[in-house]
Amino acid sequence: MAGLKLKFPQLPKFGARAREPKRPSEHALAALAWVRERTRSVRRRIDGFFDVPFESVEGFSAAQMVSRGPQSLRTHVALILTFSAAINLLYLAPSLYMLQVYDRVIPTSGILTLVLLSIVLVVSLAVLALLDSIRSRLLARAAVRVERVAADAVIEAGMRARRAGALPDASPRDLDNIRAAITSPAATGLLDLPWTPLFIFVCFVIHFWLGVMAIAGAVLILVLALANERRSRDSIWRLSNLATRFYTASETDLSSAETIHALGANKRFRDRRARSRSEFVGAQTEVAMAGAGYSAATKAVRMLLQSAALGLGAYLAVERQISPGAIIAATILTARAFAPVEQIVGGWRQIGLGYTSYLALRKLFTGAAGEVERTPLPEPTGKLDVEQVTATAPDGRTVALSQASFSVNPGDVVGVIGPSGAGKTTLARVLANAAMPRAGAVRLDGARYSDWDDEALARNIGYLPQRIELFDGTIADNIASFAPKTAETAEAIGRKVVAAATQAGAHEMILRLPRGYETELGPAGAGISPGQAQRIALARALFDEPCLVVLDEPNSHLDQEGEAALASAIQAVRARRGVAIVIAHRAGIIGIVDKILVMRDGRVVEYGPRQAVLAKLQAAAPAPTPVPVGGSRQ
Repeated sequence: MAGLKLKFPQLPKFGARAREPKRPSEHALAALAWVRERTRSVRRRIDGFFDVPFESVEGFSAAQMVSRGPQSLRTHVALILTFSAAINLLYLAPSLYMLQVYDRVIPTSGILTLVLLSIVLVVSLAVLALLDSIRSRLLARAAVRVERVAADAVIEAGMRARRAGALPDASPRDLDNIRAAITSPAATGLLDLPWTPLFIFVCFVIHFWLGVMAIAGAVLILVLALANERRSRDSIWRLSNLATRFYTASETDLSSAETIHALGANKRFRDRRARSRSEFVGAQTEVAMAGAGYSAATKAVRMLLQSAALGLGAYLAVERQISPGAIIAATILTARAFAPVEQIVGGWRQIGLGYTSYLALRKLFTGAAGEVERTPLPEPTGKLDVEQVTATAPDGRTVALSQASFSVNPGDVVGVIGPSGAGKTTLARVLANAAMPRAGAVRLDGARYSDWDDEALARNIGYLPQRIELFDGTIADNIASFAPKTAETAEAIGRKVVAAATQAGAHEMILRLPRGYETELGPAGAGISPGQAQRIALARALFDEPCLVVLDEPNSHLDQEGEAALASAIQAVRARRGVAIVIAHRAGIIGIVDKILVMRDGRVVEYGPRQAVLAKLQAAAPAPTPVPVGGSRQ
């Protein structure tokens, strides 16, 4: 009796209604809620499986993309094809439902059969909607995967092409085109197109002539699709090229907005860019007009064929060759067979742009050189050797440096002088590893630049270019070249930033800014004066005490205080046995160098100790022509 519990029915309280059993509508709502929750759960699992954080995605180099890039998408592609197969099989459900309703339910008045068929149809369509939603999400994830895997390689190859003075074969905009093509309705049509023969086969099962008409209709729509592709192929290629040129030129104009305004050329540049944009928009319109015509024709032909299937089915039913239910089934099947082609034709512009961008990326990746694992080299002391180096100007065509050869020992400060166009800036670019020589070699401690890992070499070279280039971000980040910070390295990087700024004489100047080292700069380093920018760029060149410092006209924007700080920084490099290469025209900088290198017409004409070279230059200088004090008037 101890474990026995007696249950007595509870009487409802006064005024309270007795609990009523759930109505059928409540059961239906509960079932829908359960289905909705299961659907969300499946979606969350899919998203969790494919939503890989950006940092954990293995980015491939440009040379690896051709072989390893497609392999990284195998899982996505396999699942997308699997879901596409299931979706197209489920698309048969409405046709079979109509066939059974007209052939079995109506003649026999089978209400129970109708209910069961309706339940099967509802479940099939619910599963179809779920699979279609998951497929769309998989396509979106595949597009994101393409972006994350290839973006770094595209940017790397683009920067390499720009360093060589050429336009890159592809740009991040091509990745945008590919992602848009992958997630477009036309891509869904391409996935469904291989299943068109299945629907045509079912039409043959219903009746031979229905199958023949379905084949004829598919061929007709396919001819329209091929005509659309042929008509728009050249237009899409032209549009892709114009888009790249137009956006590149527009960004250049925006970065030079102040200069354009100062020249009073605002209207001229607006008109110039408006003409380019007009050509670009014209190409867009041409593609859209051609696509619109074929899309409308395809839609009209598809509707005509669907009506023809209905008419042919009615004729065969009157002739007692098929049942009435087969009329509706054949109409649905033919519509489904033609739908993918209509989707492809309607979205051909996105597919065409995506394919054009894919070809551009493939060309970019195919021509990329493979990466070589570099053996770590010991820290250099600064011995610099330039051996028969020939290099081109930034345009990549004009030879600006020809067979230059000289050597610099640790602790030397070399001043490079010469007239404009002598090749001094090109020499600075080559020494800083900003440009690759066409011939010859630059060696640091006997090792060619090409033998070094790029990042390891960059840590040992400080570079101040003639054109100051700072970037959006804090001043501290600019000085540290955006070195990644962790909890362990943040303090050390901060100390190196302050030390470099102090050595460049920029510490006090930076502290006077609104937020000191955390002052945010705008695009292209906007927000500070050219003199401030030059001193910050000098601090960046001195960051982490590189053994080789290349300074291209470092005093062009400096006042007297800045020049004194620059001279002090150069002497500090000499004191720690580093090498400084200084390109300058002012006597204040030339006066502190140890050696002078004279350039003319891209060649090294003199190199040696400062006093000896200056003496040679003075001896070779033509005597000044005497000016008569008096004389007859003409």
